[in-house]
Amino acid sequence: MLDRIRHQRVVPILRSPTPGRAVAAAGALAEAGAEVVELTHSTPDVLSAVRELSARGAHVGVGTVTTAAQVEPAAEAGAAFVVSFANPDGFVAEAHRCGVVAIPGALTPQEVHAAVTAGADAVKVFPARAVTPAHLGDLRTVMPDVDFLATGGIPAEPAAVSEWLAAGACAVGLGGALAGDDGAERFRALVAQLA
Repeated sequence: MLDRIRHQRVVPILRSPTPGRAVAAAGALAEAGAEVVELTHSTPDVLSAVRELSARGAHVGVGTVTTAAQVEPAAEAGAAFVVSFANPDGFVAEAHRCGVVAIPGALTPQEVHAAVTAGADAVKVFPARAVTPAHLGDLRTVMPDVDFLATGGIPAEPAAVSEWLAAGACAVGLGGALAGDDGAERFRALVAQLA
């Protein structure tokens, strides 16, 4: 799964008002070239959308996971990865027990180290808007083997995304920057300009 995330470089994060809207948005993003999408627990009944998309063969993750108890239902619904903005107790271990990729969130070196020590498959640098790409570069200097996903407040602009990728992010997560009816087209244009 991490190879797919690395290859795509931009992971759309969907916060939808209904499961149906999440499925429709993910479908439009798939047509625009997104093989990997993240749906969040802020979407009501998000797991029904995950079930539908994974049944179609989509590579779906579940984000905004706040407890280890949310991991197993996400995995049973078909999630290939789980993401948190923090590192909830037992989150990584439960993800591995369920056979899914664990991506906890962290911002400081101490938090990243704790996530890596817990066995994280990758670390979400969140909120990215609170730091600069140089911060991520510094984290990579002392932890060069960690896959970092920069997320939170990054605009859907080639220069901004490229700056995070150049600093060492394996991918960038974009939520609000891709929100709206034209999100799939903005994703397509962005990825084309990054090529």
